[in-house]
Amino acid sequence: MSRVDNTGGSGFTVDNGTGLVVRTKLNQIIAALSTVNQGSGDPTIGVAAYVPHIDGNTLKIRNAANDAFVSLGDVSATNFGHAGLSAANTFTSTNIFQEDVTFDGATAGRDIVFDRSENALEFADNARAKLGTGLDCHIYHDGTDTFISNDTGDLVINNIGSNSDDIFIRSKDDISIQVQSSENAIVCTGDAGIELYHNATKTFETASGGISLTGGAAANVTALSDGSTITIDMATACHHSVTLGGNRTFAAPSNQVVGQAGSIFITQDGTGSRTASFNSAFKFVGGTAPTLTTTAAAVDRIDYIILSSNVIHCAVSLDVK
Repeated sequence: MSRVDNTGGSGFTVDNGTGLVVRTKLNQIIAALSTVNQGSGDPTIGVAAYVPHIDGNTLKIRNAANDAFVSLGDVSATNFGHAGLSAANTFTSTNIFQEDVTFDGATAGRDIVFDRSENALEFADNARAKLGTGLDCHIYHDGTDTFISNDTGDLVINNIGSNSDDIFIRSKDDISIQVQSSENAIVCTGDAGIELYHNATKTFETASGGISLTGGAAANVTALSDGSTITIDMATACHHSVTLGGNRTFAAPSNQVVGQAGSIFITQDGTGSRTASFNSAFKFVGGTAPTLTTTAAAVDRIDYIILSSNVIHCAVSLDVK
């Protein structure tokens, strides 16, 4: 490891002198050249454009303007720490990049940079990450908005692993779910309500005082399993129906929710004369359970509302035709 100084001549210049002085200067120059002017820090003597030197383990070269040094690589590392390339300019082995890496886009301003200090792969505006063939899936920011676009098949978000939990969609402002490209389906407005749409027409809206419906509210009528004891699961529906094949007992319903209301349709089978008794959770006018219409195929209706646990107020309409 050696560098030139100004003894016997400035830098790499040999002045006229005695044989010993000249020989000493020549030996200094040869030693500096054989070690590529290696030393600690950048040299200040013998500096000129394109002259190389080694600073510690870093190979450097003076730039064309002769006003700064450019680092070329680490002489202690394989291939100076650079990616190895084959004749076809392809990487020949596993390579580690220890500085920022820029992928220069053909269109100005659309570069992709791996920023080492931020541990981030950064896409400039309108530089796209593409998955699949063509535009199957692409992600980009156009300078104003961010887009996740899928042009082939379904777009599926899975959160179903053994350690998966909830899914949150958060917005600083509003959230809109649109179908058929731009047709509103669900609109959630910050500090306001939620709107539901049917075929682009708003049919449901929440408000500070409750809800607003456009049109009627429809609910399914769920058929109950007939048996000696009939237990209604209130979680399945609001409206229920059953055809009696014998004398039955209606047990206290399960999964009661205060405020739930609906109807129970009780139909006699082809034989008729079927009777029903009711658990005390069912509360009837005057405290007396109804006597069902016994005519074959007759229909009785019990309208109910759940006031509290096992307190179900009922109103009966007999022989509805």
